Amino acid sequence: MDSPIIATLPAGHRMDRQFGVLFDHTPSYTDDLSQIEGIRAFEAALLNQQGVYCFGQIALWRHREMTGFASELQIPLARLIDEAWVPQARELCRLQMQPVRSGFPGTFFRTLTVIVCSLLAGVFIVWLLGQGKNQPLIGVLSADITSIQVPVSSKLSEVHVRAGDEVFSGQPLVTLENTQQISQVEECQKRLHDAERELKRLEAQAALEMEWRRRDLDADIAGVREHLALLETPAFRGKSGLRSAAVRPRGTPATQASVRSPNSPKVANSGPGEILFFSSANKVTTEVTTTAADKQAASATKSTVPVQLVAVPVDDLSQAAAPVVSGNAQSIASPSEDAEKLRTELTRLEEVRSGLNSKIEDALGVTAAKECCTEFAEQLQSLRSTSAEVSLASPVYGIVGQVRGRCGDQMQTSEVVLRILHTDRRSVLVHLPTARVHEMSVGKEVELIFPGNQAFKGQVVEVPLMAEASSEDRESRTVVRIEPIGKIWPSVPIGCQIEVISSR
Repeated sequence: MDSPIIATLPAGHRMDRQFGVLFDHTPSYTDDLSQIEGIRAFEAALLNQQGVYCFGQIALWRHREMTGFASELQIPLARLIDEAWVPQARELCRLQMQPVRSGFPGTFFRTLTVIVCSLLAGVFIVWLLGQGKNQPLIGVLSADITSIQVPVSSKLSEVHVRAGDEVFSGQPLVTLENTQQISQVEECQKRLHDAERELKRLEAQAALEMEWRRRDLDADIAGVREHLALLETPAFRGKSGLRSAAVRPRGTPATQASVRSPNSPKVANSGPGEILFFSSANKVTTEVTTTAADKQAASATKSTVPVQLVAVPVDDLSQAAAPVVSGNAQSIASPSEDAEKLRTELTRLEEVRSGLNSKIEDALGVTAAKECCTEFAEQLQSLRSTSAEVSLASPVYGIVGQVRGRCGDQMQTSEVVLRILHTDRRSVLVHLPTARVHEMSVGKEVELIFPGNQAFKGQVVEVPLMAEASSEDRESRTVVRIEPIGKIWPSVPIGCQIEVISSR
């Protein structure tokens, strides 16, 4: 960073990606940060813990650094802006800006002596400090990972991020084309076609069934109406000695006629138009279709017997079961009772005819086929109205650690397409030999040496009770988890090796 303010800072500072210029150790001289209006003693102490000691560091803050320190100090970002911390720090830097002093005081020999003594003192101090520490262990920097999986089998059409990009919750990551939906549409179309073809077949069968069923019912209804009209005639009601003829569901009702005596030796020589009936008593009766000439011939017959009328069998729809009545029966029903029964039967037949269509469709499965076609049609419409494009958004904030697949690749269900690292939830995992497990305990502070010899602090938060045997050296190990304390860990790639030093 090119700025004259950098020259006013003491040596030993470093650049941090998120927090700007920081000191890992207390510099040679520091500023009273509480001189900035708005920074109290508590905020000044927290800033010192984070490595901010001078006005120049605050003067170099931009929006990213302000956002980071506002989060660390747990104060709103608007407060830093309203209280003008950065403009105040720049003004204080201009007031105290002085030429940078350089050179060593005294002669060259004196300077060399001071340097050698300082080196010796440093080596001695390091040696003393090393006496109270254990041998360093090698750990691996890790972070919580969120894996983004493919919801359905699809084709990767577009990738919106790359590895290392910072993503926020709700940000689009990749766009997929749902290939499974296309196959579902084709399958649904096939099912709908088969269902419509089956429906046409059932409707044709129902039409044929309806035709002859309706014809039979119409014949039954016509027969009942005709006989009912016959019973209601005054001439028929005056004949009190005759039982009403049996109901013929189809055709013209049978009429009373005279036939030859059963004792006649020539029964088989019946005249034309005569129908022979055999009763259960082995008697022969004859039903004759009468005409005008036949009536005269019948009146000339000397001996006549009453005709026994036989009811024609009915089908399962009409159910018109009229009793067979003999002319010489002892109990004879009145015409009014027969008429009432015929009216009841007529009403029932008409009700059967009115609901005949729905009953035939239900019996043959036409109604179920229609419902099936409707269901497949709605399902097909729903699939067609749903977009085949599937967009996957980030569920959390983090850094994209890995992207699998390229545009045009076919992705299977539950396949991981990318991973998001939670950089704010980092930790160090140490594979600790069980022989040294006594060096680590939950809550113990350890020293972490990051790449570039950057020293930070960590705290042991998890020590498993179960160890795993290593296949290489047959030495059992356990995984210890260490989380940060104090200063924020530097932004180094996940997976870097970290030296872990614990005190004795």
